[in-house]
Amino acid sequence: MLLGISIYQKERTPVFQQNPAYVSCTVTSIPYVSERFTFFRCSVKKSDIPVLENKEINVYYKKENRSIFIFSSADFFARVRSDGERITAYPYNGFFYVENSGNFLYPIYLLKNYLMENYREKSYSKDIYPLGLALIFGEKGYLKEHRESFINAGTSHLLAISGMHVGIIMLIFLFIFGFNKKLSYYITALFLSIYPFFTGLHSPVVRASFLGNLYLLSKIKHLKVSPMNLLFFTAFVILLLSPDSLFSVSFQLSFVAVFGLILYSRVLNPDIKNMIFKFFYSSFFMSLVAVIFTTPIVLYYFGKFSLTTVVATPFLVLLLFPYLLLSVFNIITLFKIDFSVKLMDLIGEAFLKTNKYFAELDIIHAGYSPEVIYLFVFYTALVLISLLKMNGYLKLSLSTLIFFLFLSFSSVKPEYKVFVFKGIKKPDVIVVTPYGECFYTRKIKSVLDKNRCNERVKFDEQFPYTVVSDVKLFEKNKKFVLKIENRFFTLKNKNYSFQPVPVK
Repeated sequence: MLLGISIYQKERTPVFQQNPAYVSCTVTSIPYVSERFTFFRCSVKKSDIPVLENKEINVYYKKENRSIFIFSSADFFARVRSDGERITAYPYNGFFYVENSGNFLYPIYLLKNYLMENYREKSYSKDIYPLGLALIFGEKGYLKEHRESFINAGTSHLLAISGMHVGIIMLIFLFIFGFNKKLSYYITALFLSIYPFFTGLHSPVVRASFLGNLYLLSKIKHLKVSPMNLLFFTAFVILLLSPDSLFSVSFQLSFVAVFGLILYSRVLNPDIKNMIFKFFYSSFFMSLVAVIFTTPIVLYYFGKFSLTTVVATPFLVLLLFPYLLLSVFNIITLFKIDFSVKLMDLIGEAFLKTNKYFAELDIIHAGYSPEVIYLFVFYTALVLISLLKMNGYLKLSLSTLIFFLFLSFSSVKPEYKVFVFKGIKKPDVIVVTPYGECFYTRKIKSVLDKNRCNERVKFDEQFPYTVVSDVKLFEKNKKFVLKIENRFFTLKNKNYSFQPVPVK
């Protein structure tokens, strides 16, 4: 009901562009900061464009700005454009002002910036520093050189602070203060309450911290609770506060991954005395279960996955555990102790090299486009298997078999794919060929990455001699026409379509 109300109340905005426009707004999201730009969402309070007032807009500021935080007040002059669904503002450098005097969360953000600066001064390598920003502070905007390596290794999930990181940090605190169980529960709960603000209030961290605090509360109050009940209650609270989260990829992935791990918890926690062997055993099967449950959603949104994630994850987690242990110590000591920072960076360097090794194996598969009905049937089958009274390993074997059947049904034959995006005057287009070549008028990375474009060619530039596809774009009678192997199509300036319209 709340989701229906949320969707129904969204008003469609007219298509327009104004340059310049004045905007005064309140930041409603944690900014994504990189060396090239800062992105955040903002709720407009005042503007010389009346339709903007009380609307949420996307703001792309082409500059690194670390003074912006959630609930900051921002005033700027910008180029503002609307495509009928989204409103985007591009502020001008020198005409951007941020005010944080009334922001009660800003002291936490100042502390975070202070720690990041201390870490930058103590870190011995410019390559390792961006990794620390991602794994400790949730700042992934500086990982541009290593991002492709993690995608190819299928280990991108280790960069996003989520349930795994929160779980490791919980274990660290419970171990450090293990001499007094009740004290360890209170201290861990306190840290988990602050941690999401410290790492940028990203949704996966908020969910994992909330779930962790519920678990700790059950321990403090000596309550016998079901992990599955905790998971669904957490999801219920999140959707109650934000119904649109149901469509969030991160929400779907984290919920489904934990759901699968709970279903197979007996297999993942064997009675093995050798702790090292038990760690690798549990890590391997946790990775396998997580891959089985999350891959269908990954394929639905991104069209590719890497099999190396099953093997790579346990090895990288083995390094991630001491890395996060030292990061907690360094946060407590404000990154002032040289030895602990250098030791953490050495482990981080081993983390990057190990990931690079798995990435270079190049076992990444693309060319998948599953239908929604396939996802529904797949997850229904997994739940039914979990309810059967049989050996846990047999259940896991059946689930793996169904997983590979899902892959075979989801694969698509190589063909020309055309993506058309609405522009201000003319449509933007991306043509994906069966030969791994992609032609584009505007580089939309999400589409190019999903389709594994090996050769990326812009239409208005000279084509390299290696291109074998016969694809051309030209204007005829004030219409844009696309030629693909002697077939001609007109491109309509629509919001988004997979296929162009044939020329009559």
